[in-house]
Amino acid sequence: MTSYIGKTPHDEPLTIAALLKALGHEPVSIGGDEFQYASVLGNQTNNKIVLTVNNRLNTWFDSSLGPIGKGGNLIEFARTYWPDLSAKQIEEKLRTIQRQIAKDERPLRKRKATKIPHYQIERTGSLGYNKEITDFLMSSGLWELADLNIQEIHYYVTDQKGNRKDFCAAGWQNENGGWEVRAQNYSGCIGPRGMTFIAASETALAIFPEYVDYLKKRSDKYLHYASILILNHSNFISTSLKRAYHFQRVLMYTDETGGDYQSLAEIFKDKVPHAEIIPLC
Repeated sequence: MTSYIGKTPHDEPLTIAALLKALGHEPVSIGGDEFQYASVLGNQTNNKIVLTVNNRLNTWFDSSLGPIGKGGNLIEFARTYWPDLSAKQIEEKLRTIQRQIAKDERPLRKRKATKIPHYQIERTGSLGYNKEITDFLMSSGLWELADLNIQEIHYYVTDQKGNRKDFCAAGWQNENGGWEVRAQNYSGCIGPRGMTFIAASETALAIFPEYVDYLKKRSDKYLHYASILILNHSNFISTSLKRAYHFQRVLMYTDETGGDYQSLAEIFKDKVPHAEIIPLC
C-alpha cells in the first residue's frame, strides 16, 4: 500500500488522531504530542488507557494487543482496525475520511452571534416552600439526602424585548459566588463557575465530582474529619489537583463510569500518588 497523503496540495496528511476522531473516538487525556485512548482496538478496559498516539510522529502503540502490545504507522493502524478489508479497500476508506475531514474544516459563512441567556438570581431560601422543586428532589431520590447547603433557587431571564421568564431549581453555592442549579430539565451554573469547599480539616481532603455524590456518601466514616471539595464541573480537575497537594491525606471518590469525569482516578493516581481512590458505587 502506498504512503497515505492528500490528493491535492491543500490537503493535510491524515493523522491517526484525526482518523480516530472521525471514527468517533475521543482521547481520555492529551499531554504534549501524546493522545491517550481507552478500548479502541481491544476489549473494554473500564476506561484504562491502553492506546497511545504520538501526533508529531503519527505513530501508535496499544498495550492491550497480544502479550507485548502492538503499534506502528497509520497504515498499520488501519489494517488492525479493519482486519477484514483488503489493502485497496482500506486506502479508499482512508481517502474518503480525509475528504470528509477537509470538507468539514472549510471556513463557514459568518453567522450572527447567538445571544446567550443571562440569568439573574431573584432569591434563595430553604427547601420545602416550592412544590416543583420538592417534587423534583423527591422523584430523583434527593429529598431525604439534601443538607442545609441545598437551597431553593428562584431566577429569571429578560429577553431583548423586555419580557421576563421565571425559573426555579434546587441548588448550592460555589466558592466563587455562583449557584449550581439542578432541575428536571436544566443543569448548570448561574453566575461564575467554581468548586464548592466545605472546610473541616487542614490535613485531610475528600474530593467528589458532584455535590449529589457527596450527599450519598456523607455518613462515610472517612469523612468525619475531612474537608470536602466538590468539583461541580470537569474543567476544575487540574485546579483540584493543585488544591490536593496541600493536604496530607486525599480521598478521591469516583465511579469511573465515563462522562465528563472519565478516568479521574487515573489522573489522581498519576499526579497525586498519595491519593486514596474510593469507589462511589
